[in-house]
Amino acid sequence: LGAIFRKVLACPKTAMLSLSPAFVPSLQPHPSAPSGQRSWPSSQRPAGQPDSSASSLRRPGQGQATLATTVAGAALLLLARRRSARAALVGGARRSRGQAAAAPVRRRVATSEVALAKVEEPVDDDDDDFGGACSIWSDERVEIDATLLKQPWSTLIDKVVAIDGKSVRACRKGAKQVATLGPASASAEMLERLFLCGVDVFRLNFSHGEHDEKLELIKRIRDLEAKYKHPICILADMQGPKQRCGKFADEKGVDLESGQTFRFDLDPALGDAQRAQLPHPEILTALTPGKSLLLDDGKIRMRVERKGYTYQGKDMCLEPGQDPPSSDAKECAPFIMCLVEVGGKLSARKGVNTPDVVLAISPITPKDLEDIKFASRNDVDWIALSFVQRHEDMMELRALVDSFCKGGHTPKLLAKIEKPSAVEDLPAILRESDGVMVARGDLGVEMNPEEVPFVQKDMILQALAASKPVIVATQMMESMIFSPSPTRAECSDIANAILDGCDAVMLSGESAVGKYPLECVEMQRRVIMAAERQEASKRLQTEGRGLQRKIRFPPTLRPPDVAPGNAILASAVSLAEGMGAKAIVCFTATGRSVERLVQFRPSMPVLAVCPCLETARFLSLYRGVYATSDPATQALASRVNTDGPGSVRSSEAIDVACKLARNNGLISKEDEWIVVICRLPLFTQGPLNVIRIANASGPGYSAVSAL
Repeated sequence: LGAIFRKVLACPKTAMLSLSPAFVPSLQPHPSAPSGQRSWPSSQRPAGQPDSSASSLRRPGQGQATLATTVAGAALLLLARRRSARAALVGGARRSRGQAAAAPVRRRVATSEVALAKVEEPVDDDDDDFGGACSIWSDERVEIDATLLKQPWSTLIDKVVAIDGKSVRACRKGAKQVATLGPASASAEMLERLFLCGVDVFRLNFSHGEHDEKLELIKRIRDLEAKYKHPICILADMQGPKQRCGKFADEKGVDLESGQTFRFDLDPALGDAQRAQLPHPEILTALTPGKSLLLDDGKIRMRVERKGYTYQGKDMCLEPGQDPPSSDAKECAPFIMCLVEVGGKLSARKGVNTPDVVLAISPITPKDLEDIKFASRNDVDWIALSFVQRHEDMMELRALVDSFCKGGHTPKLLAKIEKPSAVEDLPAILRESDGVMVARGDLGVEMNPEEVPFVQKDMILQALAASKPVIVATQMMESMIFSPSPTRAECSDIANAILDGCDAVMLSGESAVGKYPLECVEMQRRVIMAAERQEASKRLQTEGRGLQRKIRFPPTLRPPDVAPGNAILASAVSLAEGMGAKAIVCFTATGRSVERLVQFRPSMPVLAVCPCLETARFLSLYRGVYATSDPATQALASRVNTDGPGSVRSSEAIDVACKLARNNGLISKEDEWIVVICRLPLFTQGPLNVIRIANASGPGYSAVSAL
């Protein structure tokens, strides 16, 4: 009966066809029923049910239902009510942001129907009505295939043996690993190897490739996720605006000498050693005398000396504060005269940076608009916006994503900090985004290189205080693109980012086009774990001197404004640290409790138990968080939805928590302990109100009751 129940939850229509063909007609909407609602003719309607009822899916008839179809009907009942609860939850979240609620609808991407099922709602005829629905798994987590453990590369796998003897992907490191996909890592085989070696988040770089290629990558990742029953996060990274200079008459480019004068204008004629086209009027308009201009990733530096306009065929220079004769760039074309401070070879289509001006343009280009639309509708968990200048850019992105998702699952938004103006506006950007990335490549071009390490540290601190994840990226293991081992400086760079407190470190070309992607991921993981062991060692030394670790409230959670839920989180971390618990298990419906828990930076893994897989996926980016959405959790959530909040006892939740800790390899012995935090009634709105410590064997062996 349990197998039948899970089969119906996984794929209702297929299950009903295989169980009882006679039952299928009763599941079809009655012609008089409103769109998206199920009902029966009055002759078939169960007694006491109104004609448009969607709350009962029992087979009508005169006692002809078999036991199998009765159980299947009960499963469909839970499924229908889960949909209603999910729609209410999504709608409530939308209304809290002042937006109209909308029911979740089916997503375009199809994943494995056997292992991963979608709770699907009827699709509107409008082609724009796509979005996410809550995903569920019909099976529990599986072990790593024994054949893979015999492969030559298997020594790189990040595995652990659970209590039951199964080898599973380990959940022990704190900082997460983000790997960019490219030609070296796009195959299904390589994706699986990267995941087993430690990758937690796969980055899709929309600067390269077509949507069909990205769609195939998403499908491969979701199939891999379904195979191992381990939520995997997908990050879609937008290209952003790319300002580049024009072409030159000499295909090899020109040599610019320090001290010479060089002109940029809108004239499309091929450039020479004296001038070149800069086909971006917004840059020419924004630059004023004294401002800097960087070309070819900062290799060439210029300073603006004069600014002018070409009007009616004549060049004219304006005095400071003087307005041009026309605001039309075609009629009155701007130009600038620059002094070359650092010369070099300048060739066609080289990048242009403006470090000390804010351009009056949106970072969302027409290409980005199509990419954002694609990512919002195709199972992506995070969307990263490049070249953010101010917080209004993130507000614009959120409005676009919300309009594309239309009430379904909405991806989280990540701001890439690459410009000095974004660093200055960071507090506001953090308020408008869900996370940030320290994009040190372009940031190092537009800022003095010696300032970047301190900007990185400050950004991590501010993001931690705001309960937002932060990724440190660019050139972390650049030498391993061609070398099987990193430099010592690269290892130090990663370790310092971990000690600073970042949530994740990212690989770019190393995993996308490098010769050693697996070795790179494994080496990065080793450095992460070594840095975290060093932190733990210092903590033990402190405790050995009689100085217990003090759990500090982040600035946003300090008394007297600490809510009860935050006090529960701080107490849970203190309790887990004091008793040496192996994990903290947190039941969460939306992920918000886990986001706040991570602020306290517990030294042990956090197992986030979510009723919805989409929540578990985006939480996979957070430091130390290993999220899951397994059938046992979904069964508890279904009972809450169908039988009411009081239908699930705390001991049942604790039992699920202990089982998940054992299955995920967080517990190596049955006499080890975990700390469980949740809200009772389970999966209901409101602050956390329960802490329990439990033995790995389950609540029956727990020596401490609820606090």
